[in-house]
This record gives sequence, C-alpha cells and structure tokens, in this order.
Amino acid sequence: MVTRLILASAALTVSASALAAQSLSDGLYIQGFAGYSQLQDSDFSGTVNGSPQSVDTEFDAGYGLGIAVGTEIPRWSNDRIGTRVELELSYRDSDVDGVNFSGNGPGAEGNISGDVTQTSLFANVLVDFKQAGAFTPYVGLGLGATYSDLDFAYGPGVALDDSDTNFAAQVIAGVAYEINANVALTLDTRYSRAFDVSSERLAPNGALTGTVEDDIDAFSVNVGLRYGF
Repeated sequence: MVTRLILASAALTVSASALAAQSLSDGLYIQGFAGYSQLQDSDFSGTVNGSPQSVDTEFDAGYGLGIAVGTEIPRWSNDRIGTRVELELSYRDSDVDGVNFSGNGPGAEGNISGDVTQTSLFANVLVDFKQAGAFTPYVGLGLGATYSDLDFAYGPGVALDDSDTNFAAQVIAGVAYEINANVALTLDTRYSRAFDVSSERLAPNGALTGTVEDDIDAFSVNVGLRYGF
C-alpha cells in the first residue's frame, strides 16, 4: 500500500512536469532547506498487558532538512499566479522529553531517553502569488509517505522501539525573496501528519507487552535556497 502511494506521488510529479516539457529550461529548479522542527505531543494508545493503555509522549524541539526538485507548469500559470510541482525528500529528528504511561497512574515517568526520527517523500503542489517586487508568497499541499523510527525508553527500561511507514500529508506557507534571476531565498512553515503510526511496547527484558498507535504531527520553520535552471 505504502509503496503504491510513493509511486503514485512520484508519478503525479513526473506527469505534471511533462506538461511543462516545452519550457523546462525556464521552470526547473532544485531547492534545499533546513530549520527548526517540533513534533507535537502524541498519545500512543492500544492494548498493553491485556488492557487499554496509553503512552503520552512529549518532544523537545529538533531539526529538519530536505531537498526538492520541481518545475513550474506554464498552462496552470499566468502573470499573477504560478503553479509548481515538486518531489521532496525530507528528514527530521526530535528527542523525547517526557512520557506518561497510563498504567502507572498520572505521574510522569523518569529516566527518559531516545528520539523519534522521520524520513518523508512528498509530491507537492505549490501556488506562487506573483508580486511586482522581489518577494513572492506561496502556499502548498503535499501527499506522500513517511517512515517513522521510534526509539525511546522510560522508567526501568520500558521501550517503544519500532518503525513504521505510513501515508502522510503536509501543508506549506512561505515567501521567496528573489536574489537574482536564478536564485531565491525561501522562508516557510510546514505542518505535516503521518497517519496511524504504530509501535511495539517492550518490557525491560525485551518481551512484547503490546502495540500502541497514534498520528505523529510536526510543525517546522525552514530557511532554504532555490536555484532555477
């Protein structure tokens, strides 16, 4: 299922790029970006030791980075609106800051360690709102897949140690500053969600005690550089 989603996302970008084949030299670009990333609090819920439980998790601020290749679609653009499609590969990492396991009562767990990393592949569609000056605001939507690697422990060594690949989506809002005809500096925010991420919960001796699941949301602020060919 996830493989089909990734292939469909790639096919969407390639197909849309084909529409602009006659002017790729004017619209093709590559972009790199990096910045602040904050995973939102998660409530991993499921059956643990035979009863419904949750592992409420908080995260420290982390970092993210990515690269994208895209092009403008002339037939979907005019002198006021520019439509772009791109294929994005991105990565983020956030340490776990706090855990509250419902099976141990309301108090926070101690001995917290570990992190959650995510690698995503998105097909994005973006709309530029063209201005007379050097600044160009833009918004976008992306669909794809995210590989999430959960590797953290709490208490006496209880761990969520698993990986999962899931359907994901993101929204984007930002602004580009044109340095020259080929180079633009970008600043944007992104909010993404990886749906139904599941993980095994392991006892300190490694025995499986149950499986928990939740969506993982992330908010990021990124600075990037876009180079057009």
